[in-house]
Amino acid sequence: MVQCDRCGKDDDLPFRCNYCGGYYCSEHRLPEFHECTGLYQQRSVPIWRSGSSGQARDYVFHGSRNRSSVRNLFRFSEKEVQHLGISLIIIAALPLMSWSYLLQRPMLALGAVLIFAAAFLLHELAHKFMAQRLGYWAEYRLNNIGLMITLFSFFSPFKLVAPGAVMIAGLMYGDDYGKISVAGPITNIAQAILFLAIDYFATSSFVSVLAYIGILINSSLALFNLLPFGVFDGAKILRWDWRAWLAAAATAGILFFYVS
Repeated sequence: MVQCDRCGKDDDLPFRCNYCGGYYCSEHRLPEFHECTGLYQQRSVPIWRSGSSGQARDYVFHGSRNRSSVRNLFRFSEKEVQHLGISLIIIAALPLMSWSYLLQRPMLALGAVLIFAAAFLLHELAHKFMAQRLGYWAEYRLNNIGLMITLFSFFSPFKLVAPGAVMIAGLMYGDDYGKISVAGPITNIAQAILFLAIDYFATSSFVSVLAYIGILINSSLALFNLLPFGVFDGAKILRWDWRAWLAAAATAGILFFYVS
């Protein structure tokens, strides 16, 4: 049990700040929430350095924060691609472990794996691209605790998809934190609505089953991330705008109960 350096609350799994070295609870884990005194305060917008030979760092910080143009988006480091690849391999196995009947129909199994992978990947990329668009450095990273939770969920009736998250550097301004957080769940809601439309116009049972899986996976992933506490996106969105959180949660809930 470790006490949070900001509020003093005991925490079994504290977060260690990479900038000041302190230990914090989930509520104060981010630098802007514990008045970080480390290098974080001096760092600003990431400027990508092409052709960097460094193994651990492929970016530098300087200058003032500016919104990125479209041409500065869609940048990935080698390390980020590796972490995304590992996460996708793990996540691709989840629908096969959850619904064993899919193994009897290879094409259906392949479709479910692709839907599950897209739900996760587009969610994380939405966070990343929104953060980059607003002028922050953002990259996906595996998380040891999240990875273990995901692996353990293979053997439980409840499937939790949390092998990693998008890490963001830069002092947050105004509503940016809320906008970055809501981007992920909104992407899943949009995918669920798309599958709902596909299901409405489907003329074969095969397409209907895939559409059902798409709605179920995306709506449940959105609801999971919209939980309004801890490290979930919902808590950050709620701090930003309760109406945005309520609208997203209500839409995801309706979609989820539609297929339940």
